Amino acid sequence: MSAWMKGFALLLAVGAVLAAGPSIPGTNKADPASDASDRITEALLTAMKTQNYAAAFQMFDPTMQGAVSEEKLRAVWSAQIGTFGPLASWTITQRTVAQGRDVRIAMLQFEHGQLQATVAINPGTQDVAGFLLKPASSKPAPPATYVDPSSFRSVDVSIGSAPYVLGGTLTVPTALGPFPGVVLVHGSGPQDRDETVGANKVFRDLAEGLASRGIEVLRYDKRTFVYGPKLGDSISVDDEVIVDAVAAVAALRDRSEIDPKRVFVIGHSMGALLAPEIAVRAAPVAGAVLLAPPGRAPWDIVLSQMRYLGAPAKDVADVEGKVARLKAGTLGKETLLGVPASYWMDLAARDGIGMTKKLAKPVLVLRGDRDYQVIEEDIDAWRKGLAGDPDVEFASMKGLNHLFLAGTGKPGPAEYDKPGHVDGGVIDKVAGFISAGK
Repeated sequence: MSAWMKGFALLLAVGAVLAAGPSIPGTNKADPASDASDRITEALLTAMKTQNYAAAFQMFDPTMQGAVSEEKLRAVWSAQIGTFGPLASWTITQRTVAQGRDVRIAMLQFEHGQLQATVAINPGTQDVAGFLLKPASSKPAPPATYVDPSSFRSVDVSIGSAPYVLGGTLTVPTALGPFPGVVLVHGSGPQDRDETVGANKVFRDLAEGLASRGIEVLRYDKRTFVYGPKLGDSISVDDEVIVDAVAAVAALRDRSEIDPKRVFVIGHSMGALLAPEIAVRAAPVAGAVLLAPPGRAPWDIVLSQMRYLGAPAKDVADVEGKVARLKAGTLGKETLLGVPASYWMDLAARDGIGMTKKLAKPVLVLRGDRDYQVIEEDIDAWRKGLAGDPDVEFASMKGLNHLFLAGTGKPGPAEYDKPGHVDGGVIDKVAGFISAGK
């Protein structure tokens, strides 16, 4: 899924918190007792497939309509199309009852990948009480060969302060310290501590791979992942990312087994753009690793990905029009992909290159050469902006995508649904960079 879109790409199930209930395998041919709820599910998905957002919105119950506007519905689905291509077909795979509501789970087959949809239906009024999209589940990949479970232990911790305390995990080497330490900073959107994308867990791989090499790593749930519904549209980049990341660096540096002179920040995607600023604000920090840092304006990246993935021309044109109004300062209360202008402008104003110069510490910049989200043009901006800086190293990782997983052929979001692991060469490169900072 698009690193810039994934934070805006999923509808939350509202009006019903779906509790676990008995699952009944099924197909599109429903038993007579389930015909009505199947028909509602089919009608909702047909409306989404044909982009008839008004019809879909009218199917929602009052609670859903109060929480998810028709504009938000359009923005979310347009982001899905921009990432996965058009919806082609679906199959209802499970039928269950939860909290008095009929629940249907359907596998959605898009042109470039799959999503799982959960639809909750009020059986009396036959309207939709919840609609949730998430990546299709896959069997986990075998353990990464570079991970040695006997060489570290995992410890649950908390970071931040009330009202936004966040859960996290430390991977602590079992050898004698003091250890170098790393804080991992997520890409865009409501990410968990593992930075789970599709069937893959990028941050768990990084944490366990580096811990197997004697480096302690702190990863944590992002504020938008834990408290998203409470944050509102006025959230800033500081609120979403930087305040918590700075707190995480301070918490790691204060641990007795950590060498406080060897604490690093590693950011991925949007987190890579912000990592130098986090390191400056959390000083002293020994350096930073930037994994696929964007170098273009965020709206340019969104449009580039939509065109690359063959989004419908009308959706591209709609985003282009909103981008023009955003840049002209006339977007007003309209949103771009469901996100207000204030956030986009705040993000675009973040100067990763300038902050790298201000940091004046060793920085490693990595990009996979199959990355269609952060492209060579992005890295060229960093190269030009930091030309002649002896503390900055650039490396292109052959055959790797935006998640630093290996692949072949034309890259696309469907490969994120295939279980894999961050490439061992990335672990080696990052571990070597951190060890050289001794």
